[in-house]
Amino acid sequence: MNSHKKHNLLFVEDYKSPFNTTTEHLEKFFDKVDKVTYHDEALHLFTTNSYDIVVYDISMSPEKVKLIKQLQDIKSMQSIFVLLQESSEDHAFGLSQLGVNVVLLTPEQLDEALENIALFNPETGAVS
Repeated sequence: MNSHKKHNLLFVEDYKSPFNTTTEHLEKFFDKVDKVTYHDEALHLFTTNSYDIVVYDISMSPEKVKLIKQLQDIKSMQSIFVLLQESSEDHAFGLSQLGVNVVLLTPEQLDEALENIALFNPETGAVS
């Protein structure tokens, strides 16, 4: 991995997710990592901390967009990535209409996706 600035990450996972990862694993790609499962906990951390990137794993429940809208209401320019299983591809367009970055993947592609997300520059909106 490049020697670019590591970002602070809020990782919101679906408790039934096939994208299994640990906080320690996420710290290989990001600086400060908070990993949560519950939306109320995610909102609390989001309002009391500063995150460069939010990754929201809704792979099992793509209809759970309420949290995205709540985060955007708090910080409209927040960089949000949504992890979505390839089998839920039909939900990708609707999610992208919310202004989030949708990442369609299989569990085997998680590390590559995280590395690419880590290279994203929230200030410019480009991969560095």
